[in-house]
Parts: sequence; C-alpha cells; structure tokens
Amino acid sequence: MVVRIALERQGYRIMEAVDGKSGLDLALAERPDLVVLDIDMPALTGIEVCQELRRLHFDAPILMLTGRTLLDDKVTGLNAGADDYLAKPFESREFLARVQALLRRHQRATERPAILVFDQLVIDLRRRVARLAGEPVEFTKTEFAILELLARTPGRPVSRETLLDIVWGYTRFPNTRTVDTHVWRLRKKIGDAGEEPRWIKRVHGQGYLLSEDAVATQE
Repeated sequence: MVVRIALERQGYRIMEAVDGKSGLDLALAERPDLVVLDIDMPALTGIEVCQELRRLHFDAPILMLTGRTLLDDKVTGLNAGADDYLAKPFESREFLARVQALLRRHQRATERPAILVFDQLVIDLRRRVARLAGEPVEFTKTEFAILELLARTPGRPVSRETLLDIVWGYTRFPNTRTVDTHVWRLRKKIGDAGEEPRWIKRVHGQGYLLSEDAVATQE
C-alpha cells in the first residue's frame, strides 16, 4: 500500500500482482520499466521471480523489498539478479530515491540504439526500421524480436529454448522447427542464405548466434 501510494503520487503508472506467479506473467507480458518485488510472496518467492526474469533476459531494473535484514539475505537477492535491495521498514523518500536512481541508470544504459549492419542492409532495432541501399525493407514483429535477442549477446549462442521463451512468450511453446523456419526467413531477408551463413550462425547443440561484425552502436 505504501509503495503504491508513493509511486502514484509521483505520477508513475502502477501494475500490481497478488502473487509471484501472476507477477512473473505480468512482467513478461507488459515489460515495465522497473519491477518491485517482495521476497516473501505466495506461489513464487521474490527470489524465484527475479531469477526467472533474468533467465528470460528481462533487463529492466529490479528492486527487492524484504523484512529480512541479514547480509546473507541481501547477497542472495543481489545474486538472483536484483539491482537494489531495500529492507523494511523504510521511508517513502528513500524508496522513491532508489526507484529514480535505478530508472536513470537503466535509461543511460539503453540510450544508444542498437544498429545492425548486413552489408547494405541497415536495421535500427530501437526504431524498428530497416533499409537496403536506402529503400525500406519489411520485417515482421517476430523477426525483429529474434534479431533483438541475438543482438544482446553478439558472438554468443542463444538456445532455441530461450528464443521460444522470449520471442513466442512465456506460456506458448511452438516446436523448435518454428525457430529454425523463422531464422531461415531472416537469413533470406538479410542476404545470408548460403551454405555457410556469415551473419546468423547455428552452433550445434547450443542454438544460434549473431556475428559481432553485424552489430554497431549509433552514437
């Protein structure tokens, strides 16, 4: 109640969940700018929700709230992927200061939009636009999502399971052939459909990776 009132007074739009499982589903569906978790929640604990969000590459900041004050509890929360940890009881001013600091830090980290360059094809992932020799090229929402996920860790493979989790949603699991089909379509669009792909490569037993040569950062 205190948290909700403090945030609403500052003009933030709030989404609430009654337990850890519904909170996890809500965060993955709505992709909020920040998640506030209480460690002691039914269905799934705050630690479990935090771990699952990070496993699914949810990169928005997470603030953990708890009545536990032992150092080990704090370390556990931070190791689970939380960005900050606030013990109860706390003043609303301190809580809001932590929220604002996390949002500022995250905004700075994401200010530079990711640009992918495939020879003459340039894709702006933030603006969701692509151009080939200056002419617009159409990509589907799913294709942009795959490229964005691969671009988060260029040079490192992303498993099919992770692609299914994030691109197709937490509760929907197409078979792995769906991933392969969409990657094949992507390769065709970026001119990478040869027997030895240059940009999107398959790593046996590990998934797909995006070549680091394709990733640039817009200044």
